[in-house]
Amino acid sequence: MSIRLRGRLVEVSSQTLLLDSGDECVRCFLPPSLSALCAADFVDLTVSIPADSSQLPIVESVTVLATPKGTGQPFPSPGGDYFRINRDRRRQLLLKRSQALSSIRRYFAQHDFLEIEAPLLVPSPGLELHLQGFSVEDAQKAQPPRYLITSPEYQLKRLLVSGLRRIYSLGKVFRSGEAGPHHNPEFTMLEWYRAYEDWRAVAQDVASLSAQLATELHGSPRFVRSTVPSTEHPSGSQIIDLSLPWREQTVREAVLAHSGLDVRGDETPSELASKLQAGGYRVPQPTLIDDKGQPFWAWDDLFFSVFLDHVEPKLCAPDPDGVHRPLILCDWPSPLCALARRKPGSPHVVERFEAYIAGLELCNGFGELCDPDEQRQRFVHDLEERKRRGLPEYPIDERFLSALAEGMPPSGGVALGVDRLLMLLLDASHIRQVLPFGIDEL
Repeated sequence: MSIRLRGRLVEVSSQTLLLDSGDECVRCFLPPSLSALCAADFVDLTVSIPADSSQLPIVESVTVLATPKGTGQPFPSPGGDYFRINRDRRRQLLLKRSQALSSIRRYFAQHDFLEIEAPLLVPSPGLELHLQGFSVEDAQKAQPPRYLITSPEYQLKRLLVSGLRRIYSLGKVFRSGEAGPHHNPEFTMLEWYRAYEDWRAVAQDVASLSAQLATELHGSPRFVRSTVPSTEHPSGSQIIDLSLPWREQTVREAVLAHSGLDVRGDETPSELASKLQAGGYRVPQPTLIDDKGQPFWAWDDLFFSVFLDHVEPKLCAPDPDGVHRPLILCDWPSPLCALARRKPGSPHVVERFEAYIAGLELCNGFGELCDPDEQRQRFVHDLEERKRRGLPEYPIDERFLSALAEGMPPSGGVALGVDRLLMLLLDASHIRQVLPFGIDEL
């Protein structure tokens, strides 16, 4: 039996060739009469398949479709895109990424969500202090300056006001200053909202979707992931189990358990600094020095000086059986409120949650704030704080506030970093491994 194959020659020797046919690399026996070929050529082959499966297919005829101008140089070139994508497992990971994106859309279709294509150019990238945007100017000066979107949150919430109830967006967002093993300035965000439901409903979505993707990729929500050998993981691997239900813990409980500090959320910065000192923790450098030469510590800087170094790493520790299981961390202190509503009966905390698994923070979700007056107060506060800290000052999105005034139903919403989730599921140590191009590869 003869078959036809088209592709690129990866290796050529006196007796065999290795063809990248797109779906796989095929090694074939090359008769001496057809040996005038070079690695990197694009070819059209006719090969015969021996009855004995242990024997190589035999090239019967070959047509060279194109010869790159770089012929004569080593192929694949270490600095070239073929080498970049085909070394390690990156090509396979990109194929699995595509499958996962299809599965995500299928999950939301099965749960009656409407996909929204969020705009990428917006009047404000958001005012949260930890978010820095990219500004874009119209070369024709026909439009005022805009920003690349850091999240589709404002626009999706305006659609909740319009009457849409279950909506999601799967697309690119952009955040300046975010680059590293777990960060890329341009990344894929999955954000969704459920009107007339609370934060627990979208937290359940996070767990169900993650477990479903793991099962589709590994056959089970429990799988093994490589890691650097350590005392905790002497074998150089982690057992991950995304089975439902996921454990919940409040921020106050987690901080008390892992640092010994009881942080309620209603402390002033000076009170929180005193708690750090009393607990034996170093008070960080001042956030800024004011015009009178006095130091100022921001509440968030004080909190995260303990949380990031002494609490978050322990959230990711394996259980006594050596298995890494997810944790939903909820009830965040009110100074870290962003766009979350205050918890009824506990105004010192807000309805915010994050999911952690094996060293990765996967998502950030809220019971959404619907009060336009409180939201404006938070925006004004964040804008003043930006000015005080010397951070970029962005406009307040007045159309978003007008939409809240028109009335947004009680809702739960969450934003999930797709690339990070894929890192976890596909055993990648750097975010660029699950991307066609990292920021340093452009």
